[in-house]
Amino acid sequence: MKQACALLLLLVSAGIACAQAPGVPVYAEGRGARPNAVLMEQAKKLQGESALLSMTKALEQAQRTQCDLVLPAADSKPLPARERWQRARMSHLRVGQIYLCSKCDKWHLDLAGGYAITADGAVATCAHVIAPPPNMKEGWLVVATEEDVILPVTEVLACNVGTDCAILRVKSGQPLTPLPLSLDVSPGDSVWCFSDPSGKRGYFSEGIVSRFVKRPFMNKKEADKLPDGTEVAKPVWLETTTDWAPGSSGSALIDQFGNGVGHVSAIQTVLEEALPGRKKRSEATVIEQLGTQMVFHQAIGAVEVKALVKKP
Repeated sequence: MKQACALLLLLVSAGIACAQAPGVPVYAEGRGARPNAVLMEQAKKLQGESALLSMTKALEQAQRTQCDLVLPAADSKPLPARERWQRARMSHLRVGQIYLCSKCDKWHLDLAGGYAITADGAVATCAHVIAPPPNMKEGWLVVATEEDVILPVTEVLACNVGTDCAILRVKSGQPLTPLPLSLDVSPGDSVWCFSDPSGKRGYFSEGIVSRFVKRPFMNKKEADKLPDGTEVAKPVWLETTTDWAPGSSGSALIDQFGNGVGHVSAIQTVLEEALPGRKKRSEATVIEQLGTQMVFHQAIGAVEVKALVKKP
C-alpha cells in the first residue's frame, strides 16, 4: 500500500513538473539559482576580446539624436493569446552594463529591459537604462537574449534623455524578432508587458491603457542643471494598469496585434497622507504605517521612439 501511494505521488509530481505547454520556459529561482552567472562569464569573455562597446564611447554616441532605420509596418490582425505572449517574449531583450564597481572592486552585471525593432539588430530601450551606474569604475554595454546569450552592442544609434528613449545596434548571429511600432492606441485598449520585474524572469502581465499625459521626464533638480534657455522635453506618457516593477524599464508594451505601443519608464506610488499634526516620516515608514493608495505605471509612448528615426 505504501509503495502504491509513493508511486502515485511520484506520478502526480511528474505531471505537475511538466504541466506547461511545449516550448514554455520554466525559470529557476531560489537558493542555488544563479541566472546571471552564465551571462557574466560570456560578457567578461567578450570584454576580454575587446568586443564590447565601452561606456565612455557609448556616452559619446548617445549625443546622436536620430538614425536611419527601416521599421516594420504595424500589424492589424489580432493575435491569439499564446502567439501574443510568444511575440512579446521573443522580441524582449535585457539591456544594461557589465562594470567594475568603484565601491567593492568586483564585477557586476546590471540588466533591465529592451526590445528589438528591426530584424538586423536595432534595439529600443530607455535612455536611463544605458546611463552609467553611479558606482561604475569602468563598464561596457551588453544585451542578453531570452535564451541567455550575450549580444555585443556595437553602437548607440540615437538617444534622447529628455524623452527617455534610446536605440542601440547589436551584433547577432541570427535575425532578431522585431516588434512593429504602432501609434493607434487609446484609453480602454488592452495592453500587455513581458519583463523581468525585480529580477523575476519572464513575467507577462495584462492591463488597459488609462490615459495619456505630457510632462517632463527629468525632475526639477536635473532640469536645473541644464544650460539657461534649454527647453525641457515633455514626452508622451502612456499610463496603464499593467504590472511592472524596477528591472522592467525599457521593456515593451504591446497591443492585441503584437505591436509595440510604448515601453516601461517609471512607477509613481500614491501614498496615504499623514494626519495633520503628525511629524514627517520617511517614505518607507509611510508605506508601512499608512499604506499605498494606488500605483501609476507609466510608459513612454512609441511616438517618442519613432521620433529618433529619420523620416524617409
